[in-house]
Amino acid sequence: MISRRAAETGFALLTAGFGLVVVGGAVQHGTGWDVAGPAAGYFPLRIGGLLALLGLVLAARMALTAPREALLGEGAARRVVALFIPTALFAAAMPWLGTYLPMALYLLWMARVVGGQGWLASAALALLAPPACFLLFETWLMVPLAKGPIEEALGLW
Repeated sequence: MISRRAAETGFALLTAGFGLVVVGGAVQHGTGWDVAGPAAGYFPLRIGGLLALLGLVLAARMALTAPREALLGEGAARRVVALFIPTALFAAAMPWLGTYLPMALYLLWMARVVGGQGWLASAALALLAPPACFLLFETWLMVPLAKGPIEEALGLW
């Protein structure tokens, strides 16, 4: 079993590593101030450096103070898997089915099976959320989401 201390410390180190990657990318684009204002890497350098520093501080703190108990008990591990598998299937289905059909199926499953809601509430969520997301992203924000065969059949693609 992984201890909570190891998990917290490891995630903090991962965060620090991400900050260092951001710093490395920023350095490639210039980090100073030029005649037009800040160079492309000016703000990412500072944000990445802050993220790396805070990740290291948090890693040290977690290594010294986080509890040594197991990260997940048996019941908690089952709940995490019960959430992870449908989420992974949702992500895997999107390239072939688009965003909206997998979203409806995911929301139906999560509301009905995981959330314990009734069929009416689950179906309402699954049927109303995808069109609402379509209106929000595609129409109002003009951000296209992945389309699949259903959107193509409806002429939305």
